Amino acid sequence: MNALMGFDHVSVTFPAGRRQRVSAVDDVTFDVLTGETLGLIGESGSGKTTLARAMLGLVPISAGTVSWQGRSTAGFDRVGRREFTRSVQMVFQDPHSALDPRRTILQSVREPLDVMRRGERRERDAQAMAALDDVGLSSQLAERYPHQLSGGQKQRANIARALVTRPRLLVCDESVAALDVALQAEILNLLKDLKAEHDLTVVFISHDLGVVGHLADRIAVMYLGRLAEVAPTDELFTRPRHPYSEALLSAQPEVRGGSRTRRIILEGDIPSPLRPPSGCRFHTRCGHSAPACREILPELRPAGGDRASACLRIDELYPGDERSAVIR
Repeated sequence: MNALMGFDHVSVTFPAGRRQRVSAVDDVTFDVLTGETLGLIGESGSGKTTLARAMLGLVPISAGTVSWQGRSTAGFDRVGRREFTRSVQMVFQDPHSALDPRRTILQSVREPLDVMRRGERRERDAQAMAALDDVGLSSQLAERYPHQLSGGQKQRANIARALVTRPRLLVCDESVAALDVALQAEILNLLKDLKAEHDLTVVFISHDLGVVGHLADRIAVMYLGRLAEVAPTDELFTRPRHPYSEALLSAQPEVRGGSRTRRIILEGDIPSPLRPPSGCRFHTRCGHSAPACREILPELRPAGGDRASACLRIDELYPGDERSAVIR
């Protein structure tokens, strides 16, 4: 399977006071494979949203390379940048603030086409109406304003606006977190149907493993700006190969594909990205930490099959795994 988007040693930092910078994403390398749904999980502050915004070019990267179909996005000319913007769209977390209260739903969904000046007004209206139909919103709702829609209807409208440009990659940033459980299930099933219907590649970002497990083919686990583990979903749920992944799975009410595991309680809070720990970022909360973990920053390395883990003690903690080459 070919890589649609790639990250090669990508870092994103922001100024934080005098002579200080916060590292939101630190030396991240992975590929988003064409046609897959990649889940991106981690606690608040792990860098998930910053990485999503870097995918779309909404925040500048400080180091490394973001590539689209094998080409660095930094080298795009005006035409290439415009095509990239059309091809990569995002569904944001809050369905309420993502819509302009002064615009009708039809106007909001049509807006990306207006900005790109694609076709005549009548053609853009028709494309916007088709996108609304794709997400299950009736034509009667097109002339309503956001305050006249429910939370689930607003998020469907946001998905329609992302789809109206006919993208290849859809990035969903906590796109069901603001909805109740029943609506979450509706939106998740809608995304699965739309992925198949439109031949989409999806990056789905969440702090909820159960939600990500419903959609994702692979899952990338982030902690304090770095990748801890990347694995096919079923393998991550049944055989995690990083202590942080184990702790996240143990916190779920149910563990898909396996028996209930012992609850792992992580001591303390996630450290500040202003002053990340030396060595392994997770060692301050890890029950398996060794002296070397406080000194050596681990890189992702093969962890058996099509997976990778950034744990120095992987051979000791998870013996018997075949360390084969990993698809990034």
